[in-house]
Amino acid sequence: MLYSFLCATLWASTGIFVKFIDGMSVFHIIWGRFLVAFIFGVIVLKSRSFRRLDPSTYQTQEFPLALMMTLYYVLATFSFYYAPVAVAALLIALAPLFTFLLRFILQKEFNQNELVGFLVAFAGLVFYFYGKDYAAEGYSVADILFGSAFGLGAALLRAVFSFTLWRRVNQGVVVNATSINNLTLILGVTLLLPFLFLQPGEVKVTQHNLIFITGLGLIATFLPNLLNNLSSMRLNPTLHNIIGMTTPISASLMAWAFLDEYQDLHALIAIIITVSGIFLSMRPTKKPVQVGGAET
Repeated sequence: MLYSFLCATLWASTGIFVKFIDGMSVFHIIWGRFLVAFIFGVIVLKSRSFRRLDPSTYQTQEFPLALMMTLYYVLATFSFYYAPVAVAALLIALAPLFTFLLRFILQKEFNQNELVGFLVAFAGLVFYFYGKDYAAEGYSVADILFGSAFGLGAALLRAVFSFTLWRRVNQGVVVNATSINNLTLILGVTLLLPFLFLQPGEVKVTQHNLIFITGLGLIATFLPNLLNNLSSMRLNPTLHNIIGMTTPISASLMAWAFLDEYQDLHALIAIIITVSGIFLSMRPTKKPVQVGGAET
């Protein structure tokens, strides 16, 4: 569970790094994000990582999982690029709604505490962002709509990834989190490379941008990606993604610290409500409720 909280906190820094980068297209930002994370993985894991760089060593089942996370990072970065940090983080935090629906549709069951906890946490998030005037911050309606669509897509991909990985582990399928992590980064670097040549204008490769690209790759990509894999293998996917609902709160607090976006009493109350919902979702239940009222 600690991995899940750390993952959510580190992912919250994504918007801050993206907003600080200047003079680079979104594709350059995403590609730089993957490249830095990949290099970091090779350096830290050393020979162990090199043994896993050959795609033939990956099990076939790990490719779709890695591709999901690669696309998640692409959509999430686009969302933070176009929409306000708080809006993008809120929509990406809807992942537990999708995991709940997946369990309900595919497994015909749900956990009552998880459902109640999600509803309370979501109510807290809505209350947190209620009444904010993003147009006054310079965001157009079109940008907010584009960013919102990308955010919802990222939430769906994260939910499907967590549910699929958790389900396979519980079915006794051997899944290697390190392999998925490395393959996610390799796919990001290779698949996005052609798009870089289609970007007009020059890229500002300044010390300022390099510092924040490095932070985006290390702090907001490599580490939370590995933690997300480990958490998805060990935690119920709905609970893992409900814990992920702390991301928009952490993102807003970081925006307060680094972007001078003040948090008032209204925001504090909303944070308490959201955290209460997360704790409600963690309360154990005897057995999941089966659709139709029966219990397993």
